[in-house]
Amino acid sequence: MKILTPILVLYFLLFSPAVHLAFSGNPFIYEFWYIFYFTAALALVLALNRVSLQQLGFNNGGKTIAIGALLGTLPVIGVILLDGLLVKAGLSQAELFAGADLRVPEETGFNNSITGNIFTALIVPFLDQVFVMGLVVNNLLKKQHTGQVIIAGGLLYSLFHFKASLGNLFLGMISAGLLRATGSIIAPILVHAGFTIAEILIVFHYPRLISVLVFFV
Repeated sequence: MKILTPILVLYFLLFSPAVHLAFSGNPFIYEFWYIFYFTAALALVLALNRVSLQQLGFNNGGKTIAIGALLGTLPVIGVILLDGLLVKAGLSQAELFAGADLRVPEETGFNNSITGNIFTALIVPFLDQVFVMGLVVNNLLKKQHTGQVIIAGGLLYSLFHFKASLGNLFLGMISAGLLRATGSIIAPILVHAGFTIAEILIVFHYPRLISVLVFFV
């Protein structure tokens, strides 16, 4: 898809440096500008008929919804079980977790509004996955082997978010693997939403886990 090249060039060489220079004092725009860019880019390619919803991965509905929902609940359950394990083992009082309850959510990029958390947990994963996995990975890596797609998908996902964390790499690899395995973007969206909900739970309800999962959250 020829239009993908200017979309990526504008993203990395124009909008990214412009936002970092002009909007570093505006937390919302600085944090979520890429989502608005993804939305505009997807709207453009769909309006110009350069890509169809099926090519973005909107197919194989029922089965992939079940797979995505099942896998998406695992990180949420994992957070609850891990915190319970720390309490049960008496480790929650360890020096490592001292002052965990005093952490302020805003310091980790979250706010206390319900609307903000819904946006972060539902809208962001949807647009994020459709653009990066459905549009970019589906087009750039469609002829590659599954292993190459998984590794490259993780690296591309980290690159698009300008954050080389294990969490981004891991989520990108899982998303690319699910996209290749199911042929659908639905499962990656639901898994991404699950990881985001787990992150929100950690920040607001289980802050001691930040010390344990510092490389992921």
